[in-house]
Amino acid sequence: MKNYLCLICLAMTLFGCSKQQNVDKLTQPKSHLGFASQTISINELTIHYVEKGSGELILFLHGFPYFGESWFKLLDVFGEQYHAVAPDNRGYGYSEKPEEVDAYHIEKLVSDVEQLIHKLSPYNKVILVGHDWGGGVAWALGQTHPELISKLIVINGIPPNAFLNVLDQSALQRERSQYIERLDGWMAKLMFAVRGADLIWKGAARLHENGHVDDRFKQAFLTAWEQPGAAQAAINWYSANIPAFDQIQEADYWPSETARISVPSLLIRSKEDPAFTEDAFDAVGHYVDNLTIKVIDTDSHVPFIDHSEEVIKYMQEFIQGK
Repeated sequence: MKNYLCLICLAMTLFGCSKQQNVDKLTQPKSHLGFASQTISINELTIHYVEKGSGELILFLHGFPYFGESWFKLLDVFGEQYHAVAPDNRGYGYSEKPEEVDAYHIEKLVSDVEQLIHKLSPYNKVILVGHDWGGGVAWALGQTHPELISKLIVINGIPPNAFLNVLDQSALQRERSQYIERLDGWMAKLMFAVRGADLIWKGAARLHENGHVDDRFKQAFLTAWEQPGAAQAAINWYSANIPAFDQIQEADYWPSETARISVPSLLIRSKEDPAFTEDAFDAVGHYVDNLTIKVIDTDSHVPFIDHSEEVIKYMQEFIQGK
């Protein structure tokens, strides 16, 4: 018991020191990978994004634990034909990081994207692309504002209302998602305080080791996670939207438990995705009226990085109506 109390005290001390060390403002926004770097005011927050090209807007929304420039391979390709834009989502990278957990509720995350579209493409629909949490936001925007989207493409992501239903019904998905309940615990805060960006990089390090990203990407990744409040903001996405598993039936299924997506949609999923089970992917079809599914034979959660040629091929075929 004494040792346990000592660990708690150490965690509180280190986490407090970490927060004290991070009182400086965000690093000046920039692109590490050669894209144009911009900031824009959305919902009274400063949001950073990178961009390439001109024309019809194709908007890329990243997931955990990534950031706007993680889409660099797709930005390079689609920026030749479109206005390709990839923001750092609220709380990530160089974008502003509200402290309140409620500031990360799915309704506000969707509103950020809605407002970004209105500012960058006020007269035309957009092609919306999302991965993981960014995919969840993309699906939710498709449920609430289909008039803004011409094509919807999601890579390893589930509509939030569908995911809550699957968590409620699937023991396998609850087991796969146990990490969510541990994220906001004192041990996670201790580890973030001690190791910070380096700890989070471990989850992406194999991409570097296998040659899918270079040293510039590694530096961009570490810099994004060294921004003040980045780790807690990412945790807040989960805390604001996913209740304790035994309380899911009382969850806020915003915009509703049965909300659907009517816009033409493409789901690109990994055959052995580590985050989502077959139960979760099977559920997507019950919420999407016009769905195409492509499966990549990999256990990677980020095939847009390590299987980018396949992802780009499927996206181009879908956009062109093939």
